[in-house]
Amino acid sequence: MDAALAPFLVLILAVNLAITFLHSWQEWKGAGAPLWRNFGAIVGLDISDRWGFLIFTLGLTLTMSAVGFIGIIGPLGARCTAAALGFLIGARLSDTLVSHVLPYAVGYRPNPGLSSTPLYVVEALFIAWFFQAALAAGPGFARIGLVAGALTFVAVLPGLRLLRWLLPSQARPPWLRGQPMPSWASRNL
Repeated sequence: MDAALAPFLVLILAVNLAITFLHSWQEWKGAGAPLWRNFGAIVGLDISDRWGFLIFTLGLTLTMSAVGFIGIIGPLGARCTAAALGFLIGARLSDTLVSHVLPYAVGYRPNPGLSSTPLYVVEALFIAWFFQAALAAGPGFARIGLVAGALTFVAVLPGLRLLRWLLPSQARPPWLRGQPMPSWASRNL
């Protein structure tokens, strides 16, 4: 880490972590939360709160925090930095579009976490601008990271559809667009 940039990088990391935690909190405890019930309802899969919390809240929060640290602080060298920054950008944009904007646009409401996605877009644009030299230092790795970050969120609903097929005992009637969330998915909300 460049000593002259260290205070700025720490500030950028702090903002990154704050955005990650805010979004995770909204998906876990916001209006219409938790998000794993929404996703499960869309595909017709009853996801237990235990697994939903471990994967969607804890797992994604820790993953995105680690990726932010590696990309912003850059402790593992230029290639890992570029890959992590690319992953961060791809994940933020894909999460915004695939997990929040598109489901909301086609009628799956509520959508917890939607209100913090503008922060994701601003952050992705800022990261691409501020760290353009780091991204350019490993362009192939940055592209791989970008694609991997985007695919992380693109794969969620198809992955849950596959899981529904593999676990028929957890299958439920899917949520119909524009209708209220099914009662089996909105329990205890």
